Amino acid sequence: MDSTGDPGDRESVLAWLESERRLGVRHAAVRPPSTAADVSRDAVGAAARPGSPASRPAPPARPPTPVAAAPSPGPRARPAAAATQFGLIDGAADLPPPCAVDLPLAEAAAALAAFDEKYVRGCRKCRLHEGRTQTVFGVGHARPDLVFVGEGPGADEDEQGLPFVGRAGQLLTRMIAAMTLTRDQVYICNVVKCRPPGNRTPLDDEMETCSPYLFRQLAILRPRVIVALGRPATQTLLATKEPISRLRGHFHDFPPPALAHLGLPSARLMPTFHPAYLLRNPPAKADAWADLKAVMAVLGLKLPPAASG
Repeated sequence: MDSTGDPGDRESVLAWLESERRLGVRHAAVRPPSTAADVSRDAVGAAARPGSPASRPAPPARPPTPVAAAPSPGPRARPAAAATQFGLIDGAADLPPPCAVDLPLAEAAAALAAFDEKYVRGCRKCRLHEGRTQTVFGVGHARPDLVFVGEGPGADEDEQGLPFVGRAGQLLTRMIAAMTLTRDQVYICNVVKCRPPGNRTPLDDEMETCSPYLFRQLAILRPRVIVALGRPATQTLLATKEPISRLRGHFHDFPPPALAHLGLPSARLMPTFHPAYLLRNPPAKADAWADLKAVMAVLGLKLPPAASG
């Protein structure tokens, strides 16, 4: 670690590493993407230097999910009732705390891959693991300006191991393109990482169990703007039970006060309708497009003349 760095950053990194050490995690230096496959699977908490990525190559492809499931973890301590008043787990005893520093691009990509492999792929903490083919962690740029968060994978996503690849995903891809972006330039993930049976909406306790994974993803990604797609994602990220009809159309501060103690990085959050809802209710596309244009304005993206209406 650079001895000339900010003392507060060094203390944050050391505290994070100490918590990882208690979990039995060993750390190795993170190498560039060309050798990222050799990075230890425990590199989630590797020491990092603050900085901004100079370039934005696509992160390495996710390798196939192992067939063998990890052993079921022991019972976790439940947080106090006040901490779960919105149906959220504020933390998990078997997880490291959220990343507290800005990771350079290559290290962020390696940290995401390591976190997925070590903590998410073998997860058996709720009933959803029983019917999954594989977990669906997320895909896209490891240090994006913009992150899209949906509710959970469907049948196509469960089969391919990638989020938003079915009909709703095809619409999301077109929405991203209308913003003059590509999927490689943003990050896409869901609140829950396993497919709910019959593509149903995730239940509150399922989102409660899985939300610590999402929070730690966001702490590594550190986007400027988060677009919450649909009610479950919006209510999880804003720690509220308000309906999306009252929340969409304007920005919110993330994290909300109920999650401030987690130390998550700040972002602007725009709730909007889920693409699956838009497929069922085409007239709502105009409202969703208005939400996305507001996001573009914050990110300084220029609207093509033909789409300025």
